[in-house]
Amino acid sequence: MNKENLKTILTFLCVFAAIYMFLVGINGMSSAIKHMGSGVAESIFTATKNPFIALFIGVFSTVLFQSSSTTTSLIVGMVSSGALSLSSSIPMVMGANIGTTVTNTIVSIGHISRGNEFKRAFAASTVHDFFNILAVIILFPLEITFHGIQRSSEWFASLIFGKMYDIDVLTAKSPIKAAVKSGSKFVEKFSFDNDIFFLIISVLITFLMLYSLVKLLKSLVLEKIETFFDKYIFKTSLRAGFFGVILTIMVQSSSITTSLVVPLAGAGVLTLRQIFPFTLGANIGTTVTALLASLTGTVSALITAISHLIFNIIGILVIYGIPLLRNIPLRLAELISDYAEKNKLTPIIYLLITFILIPLSIIFLSS
Repeated sequence: MNKENLKTILTFLCVFAAIYMFLVGINGMSSAIKHMGSGVAESIFTATKNPFIALFIGVFSTVLFQSSSTTTSLIVGMVSSGALSLSSSIPMVMGANIGTTVTNTIVSIGHISRGNEFKRAFAASTVHDFFNILAVIILFPLEITFHGIQRSSEWFASLIFGKMYDIDVLTAKSPIKAAVKSGSKFVEKFSFDNDIFFLIISVLITFLMLYSLVKLLKSLVLEKIETFFDKYIFKTSLRAGFFGVILTIMVQSSSITTSLVVPLAGAGVLTLRQIFPFTLGANIGTTVTALLASLTGTVSALITAISHLIFNIIGILVIYGIPLLRNIPLRLAELISDYAEKNKLTPIIYLLITFILIPLSIIFLSS
């Protein structure tokens, strides 16, 4: 066996170890919050009974973490512990979709001194923003009025696991749950029976493992892949969307996969319309982290994770499936990139207002 093959095998083993420890961290967070009581959750997620505020908490927390995977995993952990209600968690995961797109925009600013290159890159980054914002504008009012996504998720969960909210159904049939719980109890020994310390350790493990997964999988999947995007991945919209799903599942980060195509757009290798379906596929791929995290929790946690997936699928079917709606994110991205090319402060102002000032203002003024 040559050194290259050995290196690949070792990397795969590290990936599986990181996934296991990621699940241990999620389970530890859930256990610690449950021990501490729901009051702790309420102090972290203020006024989450209001779905509108919950939406913007999801946006802002994802901006801080720079990862919707991290935010949705935390939300799943909170739901699993009973500290966060199911009805509040669904608006939060909707908001997480918006917050995760800030990374692409920051990447595009790296082209700011290069005229048309910056214009193309900025358009490629913001088309993801506008799609997710449009999806929330359409689906959020419908969800808080009719709860269609929640009910669909509950039905799907009951179809798989039997009686709704019967936690034993999930735990008894999950060897993953048993293995992860053992790991979580081992980690708890290092907390000296202090729930706050246990929560901190679990959060650190979760974040560290998520970061490690991204690095490890990036070394396996994304090395030298950029040169093949145009020829093999972006030939058709369906293929671009499919690879957006697969690559995001592999690297557990939609920010990485979508940020990779921004420089290609700037260089003129890819067009805005080629990139658009790829970013939509990434939206679906990023839901896998929450689904993975929900395996260690309750049926309610699973419903939250499924809701994230259903929200993204419906958003794609409605917006991308209707030509009139499909063109809205594209036109808005082109319009703002025109302004950004003329005024270099536009991207900074856009970032501050959309991802920081608006969410924070709504959270604090409504709380």
